Amino acid sequence: MFHFQNLDEKTRQYMLIEVEQATKTSQLHSSKRFNDTGRAEYPKLLREAVANGNEQTLAAALQQHNCFLTHEKQGAVTRKVPENAHLTFAEGEFNAFYMRGICHRAIGEGHMVEVYRAKEAVAPRTASKLIEGNLEDPHRVLLLLKNSLDGSQRGNGMPAGSNSGLSLRLTTNPIKR
Repeated sequence: MFHFQNLDEKTRQYMLIEVEQATKTSQLHSSKRFNDTGRAEYPKLLREAVANGNEQTLAAALQQHNCFLTHEKQGAVTRKVPENAHLTFAEGEFNAFYMRGICHRAIGEGHMVEVYRAKEAVAPRTASKLIEGNLEDPHRVLLLLKNSLDGSQRGNGMPAGSNSGLSLRLTTNPIKR
């Protein structure tokens, strides 16, 4: 489970703005493992989790609504979708919108953001350990987050997508220009 240090009503409002903007511009990342129900229900379930829940409530809602395929085709092979697909997806997406909300909040308050471990890991990746504690310009981070919906193209120094366990928190350090 993630520990989002700045998940409060103010951050949630910024997150909701980001969800609405992503939905209106067709920039909401859908799982390739979603079925028709998942594609239809996901925006509503995400809004609800952002407004009142967390990554766990999003994962539970995705599972309850049977949003995922049972099998997926990988080349010529058909495989069973992992049982934790709903959780992995929900963690990555909720965290992405949390980080986007934190960036907006930090910009509004004139502060940098810091990379931190929000979910414990038995064996954290070396690359993750190297960026923990990095202070970042929220303008830059927000652009990277919006331009890499699945987290794969965020670049060095940024929390990756699902399974990284890293997130962002507010700092008192002023934005450096």
